[in-house]
Parts: sequence; structure tokens; C-alpha cells
Amino acid sequence: MQTHFRITNITCEACVKLSTMALREIPGLTAVDINIQTGETRIESNEEIPFEKIQLVLQEVGKEVEQISK
Repeated sequence: MQTHFRITNITCEACVKLSTMALREIPGLTAVDINIQTGETRIESNEEIPFEKIQLVLQEVGKEVEQISK
């Protein structure tokens, strides 16, 4: 299952690494791909992950998230 969203305050490689590490803490997540230029993010998981869970995990590391449709 794929989920697409945008991390609005990605500014550098350290932001990508921090966000990736935070997202990998979500159980069932199998892949993370973050575009450093746009902040567009794709995650793959074994089960549906509620958007609120994604927001919470990223807010804990200071990142802002918005839903996008794909």
C-alpha cells in the first residue's frame, strides 16, 4: 500500500535523514522515498497507515506535513 504526502519544511539532506528515520519507526512501513527539492514523500507499507499517525511522527521531529492526492 502506498501513501503520498508532502513534508513542507524539507531544506537539506539532514531533514531527509531525520524524517526518514522518524517514519521508519511506524510499524509495517516497508519503504520511504522523500524528494529533497519538493518534499513530496511516498511511503509503502503492509497495511494502511492513518495520516494522523504520519503527522504525529513527523511533528515530533519538527516537520510539517500536508496531504496530496496521487
